Amino acid sequence: MGRSIGGNQMGKKLGDARKPLRVGRTYPERTAAFGVSLGFWATGGLGIVLGFWRLAASAHLVLHRHLGNPRVLGAVHLFTLAGFSMLMMGALYQLVPVLLNCPPVRTRSALGQWLLYVIGLTGMIGGLSDDQGTWIALGGLGVVGGIGWFLANLGRLILRRRTWNITAWFFSCALGYLALTLMLGGLLVMRLEVHWPSFSHVLALHLVVALGGWFGLLMMGLSYRLWAMFGRRHQEPQRWKATLGLANVGIIAMGIGYAGSSHLLVWLGWVCQAAAVLTYVVDLRAAGWNDRRTMADPALRTQILATLFLAVFEAFGTEALRTHQPSFWVLAILAYGLGWLGLSFIAFIHKILPFLVWLHRYAHSGGSSKRPRLDDIWDPKTVYLPALASAIGLTTMMVGWSARGQGAWMVGIGLQGFAWIALAMGGLRAVRGPHRTRPEGT
Repeated sequence: MGRSIGGNQMGKKLGDARKPLRVGRTYPERTAAFGVSLGFWATGGLGIVLGFWRLAASAHLVLHRHLGNPRVLGAVHLFTLAGFSMLMMGALYQLVPVLLNCPPVRTRSALGQWLLYVIGLTGMIGGLSDDQGTWIALGGLGVVGGIGWFLANLGRLILRRRTWNITAWFFSCALGYLALTLMLGGLLVMRLEVHWPSFSHVLALHLVVALGGWFGLLMMGLSYRLWAMFGRRHQEPQRWKATLGLANVGIIAMGIGYAGSSHLLVWLGWVCQAAAVLTYVVDLRAAGWNDRRTMADPALRTQILATLFLAVFEAFGTEALRTHQPSFWVLAILAYGLGWLGLSFIAFIHKILPFLVWLHRYAHSGGSSKRPRLDDIWDPKTVYLPALASAIGLTTMMVGWSARGQGAWMVGIGLQGFAWIALAMGGLRAVRGPHRTRPEGT
């Protein structure tokens, strides 16, 4: 689709076309209004950039291991709640109706959820930055309401369908873990305020469910779908049941292990999730990692780079369990969040955004008009700049954390911030146009 969308006059000179983009229109019936995803993606990207700014401002606290400081917690939640969760919500509003072949969530409901969520995040993260308990509590209520509204919006779509596909299974499990993450976050706040519940690993349990369940299963399901769509082999995963089953067993075992202080169960869960990662990687390899033409695609190359950071996460996580050194967990989470999740999003947005622009701007323009290819909407080679800046920046940040070097930490943050700003500028250019067009048949 990315190579031949266009008309029937061979050799005609390429031109510029800029048709109006109707961001509030639902077209066709199985896609959400484009403005929904744009709103979530824009605020998600802003949340990540602000997260880097807060990490830079809190460099002294972070490098001296004061990770429980409210300012540091505010920076963390800029990445998790305001950043990656917002990005994923925008993607799910578009993908779930398509996958389940059902009408999308109403635009008013989706944008209302976005507004409530943004208001809640503003209060909560602002309260954490200034250590204001009232604002944390009020903002937290808004966040809970926003996530609950999101779960209700998508839950209605999912529960009405009798036939599911592979990606829908991963997304549904991820949404369930998002609900559990929300409850565990509430328990964390209660433990800080009233010292209940009494078990000491609520934070670890919260991280396991959020990273492994909400973010992990969501990204795996998204990866499976986009490799099947855009890889030349169009290979559906063959081991997805093993991946999904092992991942769930791993999350549950580690969760029970931390809740009951059972190191054996934690190790069992870790081994299961590592096995899930292995079957996931084997499926991606079958989808085209060893195919030269497939790997000529810059976005798919970037996703391999992202998966290398997933391997780094496994290595540091194993060392953290073996040595009981929390510093290794920080390195592992950096590799997982900014490496695997961050680079995967940078790769896949170069596929998703051009497709949505084409669908909403050109699909209804008539068969006789000139229309661009997906590559004409957003040049796929532009993925290299933000991807390399992000990867080098993350590596430098990890070196700075290990050596407690503020210079390396700040350089790494600067490169990461540049990567996401460059991505946003490229995305804005892809949305606005004008786009080079080709006559039909070229």
